[in-house]
Amino acid sequence: MLIVGCGDVGLRVAALLPERVQRIALTSSPERVAALRQRGITPLLGNLDQPATLRRLAGLATRVVHLAPPPTSPPELRGDPRTQALMRALRLRSSLPKALVYGSTSGVYGDCAGALVSETRPLNSNTPRAQRRVQAEAHVRLFGCASGVLVHILRIPGIYAPDREGGTPRPRLLKGTPVLRREDDVYTNHIHADDLARACLAALWRGKPQRVSNVCDDTQLLMGP
Repeated sequence: MLIVGCGDVGLRVAALLPERVQRIALTSSPERVAALRQRGITPLLGNLDQPATLRRLAGLATRVVHLAPPPTSPPELRGDPRTQALMRALRLRSSLPKALVYGSTSGVYGDCAGALVSETRPLNSNTPRAQRRVQAEAHVRLFGCASGVLVHILRIPGIYAPDREGGTPRPRLLKGTPVLRREDDVYTNHIHADDLARACLAALWRGKPQRVSNVCDDTQLLMGP
């Protein structure tokens, strides 16, 4: 398995894998190499912002978990060149992965004012961050349509866990951050980091294929000619 964006959730995914599965993580930080190896993960130096460094990813893994976020600058950037570079690198050889999971965000639905939201709700990406995620999803779908690789997109809400940095309200309470006013308090969607890691693995090995023609048609409309 290749994990791209091997932060907190990526490490949890790796820890859940059976010993027989080789773990490979793309990292742009040489300082992380030793720490990854200590966790039984083979580090591979590469940078999503430097596509030439990604060539070794082609044909490397049969399963891919892509958890790296889009770049945040320049502010006017609407797409996700990182995901586009990764998809191109994976297609450099004929030995493609069997399945790929992309960790998107529930922010692609926009501000739903506390309403109950299902995955069939129309997208309403009204922030640059959400618009980049929508385009990243489109790149992943297009990769699946063109290659036949099973792709699964997880739209992730807020992530929490007691052992995750910022994963509980405690730091905000210690800082004395004001709480929400009653009229601003709405239901929000969260997932435990361990449950998210399990969801990634379930999608990789048990996710069902979608109706390719419909997905490809919708993606072409989104991406444009």
